[in-house]
Amino acid sequence: MKVSGTGAMADQRTSLLKILTTLGTLACASAVIVLSLTPGAGSTNTPSRYFIRADLLFTGTALVKGQVAVAVEDGKVVAAGRLRIPSGARVLRFQNATILPGLIDLHVHDSPQLLLRDGVTTTRNLGEPVARLRPPYAADGYPRIVAAGPIITVPGGYPTGRLPELAAPVASASEAVATVDMLAAKGAALIKIGLETGRDGSLPTLSSEEVRAIVSEAHRLNRLVTAHVLEGKGLAIALAGGVDEIAHMPCLGVTPAQIAELAKRRIPVVGTLHVERLSGRCPDGVANARAFIRQGGTLLYGTDLPNVPPRLDLTELSLMRQAGMTPTQVLIGSTKLAGQQLGIAKLGTLAVGAPADILVVKGDPTRVLSALAHPLLVIARGKAVN
Repeated sequence: MKVSGTGAMADQRTSLLKILTTLGTLACASAVIVLSLTPGAGSTNTPSRYFIRADLLFTGTALVKGQVAVAVEDGKVVAAGRLRIPSGARVLRFQNATILPGLIDLHVHDSPQLLLRDGVTTTRNLGEPVARLRPPYAADGYPRIVAAGPIITVPGGYPTGRLPELAAPVASASEAVATVDMLAAKGAALIKIGLETGRDGSLPTLSSEEVRAIVSEAHRLNRLVTAHVLEGKGLAIALAGGVDEIAHMPCLGVTPAQIAELAKRRIPVVGTLHVERLSGRCPDGVANARAFIRQGGTLLYGTDLPNVPPRLDLTELSLMRQAGMTPTQVLIGSTKLAGQQLGIAKLGTLAVGAPADILVVKGDPTRVLSALAHPLLVIARGKAVN
């Protein structure tokens, strides 16, 4: 769609919706436009295949320039790159725009529709009541949700005081292992443990032996273990217990040696830098993230929503930049590397066979991340989001 002049972006969106409405049907209840495409006369395309064409394509790892496109069929990416589009094919064309994988928020406690409209096509819920726990799922109009269920902790430990419904307290290593088994059976895609000790170190936590037992059982069941950690004392237990990931950037009483050890072991950290700043409890979050990244650490996108507004968190992305990441590194940490934490093949990329979670934005987000604030099209599991 070629547009120019004042109001070009609004005109482009309006034109797109007209095309999508012509091609498919608008499901008002779910606010999703279902593409039901038919090939042109003489086309060899299958009926459900369509193409998205733009100037730039970010694959999840690198930027491709030129006449680039993504082909989608049956909810999957079937081709991406400098494609030759067959005559008669259904094509959505964008000028001065970038196609990229849908974004992934690795730390939420809610997944509102607004996230999907902003291009966040997958979320990971790191704390919810066991009654709501189920395997990874996706409802029309909402992001895909991957959940951990309640947080394994000890009696009186975080989060039993503030959020008891999100806690699964255990009193021994054997109880902890049984809880891992129960959560996995109910659909937990990963296991989260609570190791917050409090500013004064008075909160009880799991021991390193209990953490090792949890990690061992989770790995037997092909689950990762992420740890809620803010303080150096809890981080020491997480490191001794062999966790796979840290769910916040540790920010209180953390030593340079601990940050170096995190980076050396290649344990990724989900930043949540914005919510740490808002809380006023973590003055060293960005500084620790900067030291972590400087030593080769992997920082991933996560917001701790609903503790921040229920949208794509541009402030979080900006703080990742302030911590020393390039715009491309921030995008990789919000797409491909985030997808690797979820166990869904090729999620966060535009590789052949990847889920068709696709975002088209005005401009080039590998140069200016704020381009992500201007989505022209969001595709979730092959369906266009209104």
